[in-house]
This record gives sequence, C-alpha cells and structure tokens, in this order.
Amino acid sequence: MKEFAQKLEKLAEYLLELLCENLGLEKGYLKKAFYGSKGPTFGTKVSNYPPCPKPDLIKGLRAHTDAGGIILLFQDDKVSGLQLLKDDKWIDVPPMRHSIVINLGDQLEV
Repeated sequence: MKEFAQKLEKLAEYLLELLCENLGLEKGYLKKAFYGSKGPTFGTKVSNYPPCPKPDLIKGLRAHTDAGGIILLFQDDKVSGLQLLKDDKWIDVPPMRHSIVINLGDQLEV
C-alpha cells in the first residue's frame, strides 16, 4: 500500500505540473503552493461500499465539495453513486473499470 500511495503522489505531482503548463504558471508553482513546512499533505483513504439490497432507502452522503487540491478517485465498477454538480443539477458519473477520476478540489479552484 505504501508503494502504491507513493506512485499516486507522483501522479498528483505530475498533474500539478500539467496544470501549471496549461494555466501559464511557472513550473513548480502549484507544487510549491501545496508544499507545507514538512512537505505536501498527502493522504490515502480506502473505503468499500458494498451494493445495497434496497438502494431506494438510502440517502447517501450530503452534498459537498472536496477541500483539497487534487483528488484521485478509484470508483468501484459495480457500485455507482458519484455525482457532480453542473449548472445547478446533479449528474451521475458512471463508474468506469480500471480508471481514475481526477477531481480538482476547492483549493485549486480558488
């Protein structure tokens, strides 16, 4: 798991570099912005949500945004539930097997 998390951190750093390039920012600008006194804040969370036998009875999580910089999300290809807000409407994000959903968090939006 530790090796996997290190590879994800490298992927996130690469994505920050691509964002810098596409936004016309100097190389390394976003990495520096997220780099704290002890290095970047990087965490992993592993959750498993098994299929619910009565999904019509489930409310799910409250509507929220992700506060961080870059969020790398591995969806289960059997259990859906991820949505995004576009033009004041919630849109389902269909699960795609062997893919990573890249979400830009609030800090990057600002």
